[in-house]
Amino acid sequence: MEGYLKKWTNLFSRWQDRYFILNEDVLLYCDSQGGQIKGQVHLKVAALILVPEDPLRIIINTGTTEIHLRANNINEKIDWINALKSAQDKCLSRQSEIKFEQKIQELLTDVWQTGAIFDETLSMLIPKLEKNSQIKEMADRLENIGKNLKTKITLCAQIVEEEKQKLSNLENGTVYESFIHQNSAQSVLREDLLNHQHHPQHGQPQLLSITDIAQQIQNQPIKYNNLINNPAFQKIKFTNSIKRDRLPYKKDPNEKINVWYLCKELIGKDLGRFSVPIILNEPLSMLQRLAEQMEYSDSLEEADKIIGDSALRMCYIMGFGVSPYSANIGRTKKPFNPILGETYEIQTHNCRFISEQVSHHPPISAGYAESKTFQFWAHTDVQTKFNGLCFQVNPVGLFNVILKSSNDHYQFNRCTTKVQNILWGQQYLDHMGQMKFVNLTTGDNGVLELIEKSGKSESEMRGYVKDKNGNEKYKLKGFWNDRLIAYDSQREIIVWKRHQLPQDSDWYYNFTEFAMQLNHLTIDMIKELPCTDCRLRPDQLAFENGWIDLASSEKHRLEEKQRARRKAMAAANQVHVPMFFEEMIDPKTNLKWYKYKGNYFQQQWKQIGQELLDLF
Repeated sequence: MEGYLKKWTNLFSRWQDRYFILNEDVLLYCDSQGGQIKGQVHLKVAALILVPEDPLRIIINTGTTEIHLRANNINEKIDWINALKSAQDKCLSRQSEIKFEQKIQELLTDVWQTGAIFDETLSMLIPKLEKNSQIKEMADRLENIGKNLKTKITLCAQIVEEEKQKLSNLENGTVYESFIHQNSAQSVLREDLLNHQHHPQHGQPQLLSITDIAQQIQNQPIKYNNLINNPAFQKIKFTNSIKRDRLPYKKDPNEKINVWYLCKELIGKDLGRFSVPIILNEPLSMLQRLAEQMEYSDSLEEADKIIGDSALRMCYIMGFGVSPYSANIGRTKKPFNPILGETYEIQTHNCRFISEQVSHHPPISAGYAESKTFQFWAHTDVQTKFNGLCFQVNPVGLFNVILKSSNDHYQFNRCTTKVQNILWGQQYLDHMGQMKFVNLTTGDNGVLELIEKSGKSESEMRGYVKDKNGNEKYKLKGFWNDRLIAYDSQREIIVWKRHQLPQDSDWYYNFTEFAMQLNHLTIDMIKELPCTDCRLRPDQLAFENGWIDLASSEKHRLEEKQRARRKAMAAANQVHVPMFFEEMIDPKTNLKWYKYKGNYFQQQWKQIGQELLDLF
């Protein structure tokens, strides 16, 4: 609103016409319309006073002074009073929303910190319970932490519920509507991508529903029963397209964590075990993340070709070892936790890979790959820390590679990874620390140091390779988001270079082309994969398609199913035994590792073994 009002100036000039402009909660004035601004009043700290003796006067008390105004008539005065009060009310409402948002954020920080402690304590408690010692002390600590966590969650939920009731009476477009109808707003982004695949050139691909496919898997009762009536699988038409260039759902790369949804997902859940809300996930599991190590398996083939220079072979192994970090750029979301006994397989142009979830507490995924030129095995055992703002991952255990031509056996460790600004602020991921490599056959060793992000350095790494006598053979330099270069006094060799990201990858969780294929599910895969393969997980599939509420409910259902299975096994004094890996102790390092039994790709297991576990 804007217009002329009379303003009291002083005893000599008395009332003068001034042009007033109301801009949100600020009242501006100048000598005439279009003139220079002479002053302003912030209504959020001001009081409006009416003068009964002078029905056309309006007094604005700023706390330090009073501004006297007069309208030309009573109707004009009423219009200005209503406009000024409305501006004040909106300002106060915005202030209240901001304070409420801050309160929610503070509570959520406390919730996540307590939840992290809860998780850590539970991981400590399980081994102690198995040894039947110090039970009371740990149980008491667990009980206190659990009560504290539930209290915080309850308080957070109560605040959300109170605000929901306040906002429910407002008009369309409120925060309440986004709280209730989260997925309807997101569906606008789906465009025509639901069933988009990388189609063959000749004709349109065959589209089949899960009902059509299920008729051909009736001889696999667990898989059949898990898929035929599942709401996620019922919503999708499947093809046999070999490759895809995008995910079925576009996720806004600038999307912030929805605090309302985060709280809604926690309300009414059993908090006996702290579960990460699904919106903090990406649509891949830890088993598939382990498989991403194979994206740069070409480096191993190149190393295997080198004859007579074991140090240069080591340089290529170091490039292979650091390569997965380049796939993590922009990927600050957490992979899905696999269910105990869950599996994953993939066959690339040069190798085949199998992984299995071999332990639940602590969560450990074991993986194995083989080709004509190399063998690879590793497991993901990590120690994590979370303080509400930063999530830190410290890997435990060693990765192993054997080159078949030279019979060289390499071992190396992973470095520390941090995800900063988990809940709010600009999230970013950083890798830091030393990766140590050793050739157990020749005695060659190397160190690659990833330098923590600072004002002068970002993604930088440098290192060296020495022979068994300590003589330096190569230096290394580069950036883990670009390339690694080995050099000596005579030459430079690029031993690893990052692949180019696919188009619009920022709309698809910043997945590489390789990662884009990992959860791709075709008609033939549904028929042939074992019922334990994580591509058949309905929560992960629903999440990949953007059905957040459905994914969340399916995730909760699977977690409850897993808990029931553990309780039943405990009651029967049964212990889960991995089907494809065996826990071993490395005599050279005295560290735990998991040996592949060599039985996954046997067709006999494909036909019989896939019915042993009902996970989904």
